[in-house]
Amino acid sequence: IKWTLALLSMLFLTTCQKALDDQDLVYIGSWSSKKHYIEIAANGYGFYQRRNRSGEECRVKVKDKKIVFNWEGGRKSFCIDTPPSVELSTGMVFMVLDGRDFYKH
Repeated sequence: IKWTLALLSMLFLTTCQKALDDQDLVYIGSWSSKKHYIEIAANGYGFYQRRNRSGEECRVKVKDKKIVFNWEGGRKSFCIDTPPSVELSTGMVFMVLDGRDFYKH
């Protein structure tokens, strides 16, 4: 019965996840700062890791100038200070979240 319950829970989580809205597709990809590594996929799933700690597969939502990562037992929210842009001097794509520069891989 535990396996059935776990399977139903996973099915519920995967079917209820909302894909990113069209205007939020610019956030798709792998990004890193000095303290964090994040991945955002179009289907609304992603990955969050604080440096030197284990990472978490999670659900991702972009809304109201925030990016929110939710996983079983945890949550991390970033305020979007600067949406993805191209740094003219290097040509690298970056964004600023909570005052930290995140560069796209």
